[in-house]
Amino acid sequence: MLILIAATFVNAFGNGAYLTTGVLFLTRVAGLSPAAMSAGLSIGAAASMVSMTPLGYLADRYGPKRLLIGAMLVLAVAYTTLLTVHTLPAFAVLSCVIAVAMALTKGANGALIAGSVPVDQRLRSRAVLRSATNAGIGVGTLVGSLPLLLHGHSAYAGVLLTNAASFVIAAAILTRAHPVPPQARPAAGPRLIALRDRPFLAFAALDGLMTSTFNELIAIGLPLWLAARTHAPLWLISVALVINTAGCVLLQVRATRGIDGATAGAGVSRRGAAIIALACAVFGLTAGLPSLAVGLLVMAAAVIHVWGELQMSTGSWAILFGLAPETAQGQYQGTYFAGRQIGDTVSPPLITACVLGLHTAGWFVLAALFLVGGLLYGPLIRRAPRPAVA
Repeated sequence: MLILIAATFVNAFGNGAYLTTGVLFLTRVAGLSPAAMSAGLSIGAAASMVSMTPLGYLADRYGPKRLLIGAMLVLAVAYTTLLTVHTLPAFAVLSCVIAVAMALTKGANGALIAGSVPVDQRLRSRAVLRSATNAGIGVGTLVGSLPLLLHGHSAYAGVLLTNAASFVIAAAILTRAHPVPPQARPAAGPRLIALRDRPFLAFAALDGLMTSTFNELIAIGLPLWLAARTHAPLWLISVALVINTAGCVLLQVRATRGIDGATAGAGVSRRGAAIIALACAVFGLTAGLPSLAVGLLVMAAAVIHVWGELQMSTGSWAILFGLAPETAQGQYQGTYFAGRQIGDTVSPPLITACVLGLHTAGWFVLAALFLVGGLLYGPLIRRAPRPAVA
């Protein structure tokens, strides 16, 4: 487990550094227009979405460890190659390579976790790794902010190479992990069974939308709201993000205690969705208030939000591990993250339309979305074709 934690932290550190300056690198250094950059990223996202389940199947079939290491090495080369990209066609091709390799890491990493620890330790292990991810991204973000101070092309390139190096180091660390045996090829029937599991597909779509939306509430919704509808200082965004990161690092493991199986996970997800609905309502109450009151309510809403996020994350993992057959953890993980990508496509315009188009009422619309969505977890899990046991 320590090997997985170390690899996760190193990889997250590089990703955090790149996420801070990636857009500026592509537009200022690579010379891509914002429209070209968006088009390339969208093409890559589409390639990732359609490849996630088949790649997860390959992780099951050939063993997740070797494929995870291979994907990380491909990512190291791809991010280094970004230094030579200056046109949309070249960026679109490389974006597809990066997106598909990242899709493989999602399914393979989930299968590696499922196969490396006892069944009753999977939730806790996933929580520990999420804490390591948030910690790594937090530290990486600080390093990635240096180019914003130096304003030099070489500084941006340095961050890009740091991210590439993090993949190589993480891959080297993973060579010491215990391998998970490949799963036998089914003697008969469809290979991609996750795509025929309708209750699971419904869960992946629902949870993808819910998870993407709560992830973007503070990253997108709050900045738009503070800038357009209040007179509060914009540094409150940073305060809310710090509360969120600290909560995910320090409390994620604790949030998994006492959760056993997909049925329990559905209840936890429902509770988490209700808590996030409350956070949405508190954000909406800040309209027209003095700056001090807005600040206090934003901090209170951020605390409420992070506790709901921890609950929903825990519930999602319990359901995912509980519904996936032991012989198909990789492809079920991949299918789940395909649902997340659908949510990532829908949630930004949804949040923007609610916050800017509907004003205060928009926050209550989002709250209603979480309340209704949370109530759907139970019926979906009860329709599952296998026992909901994690």
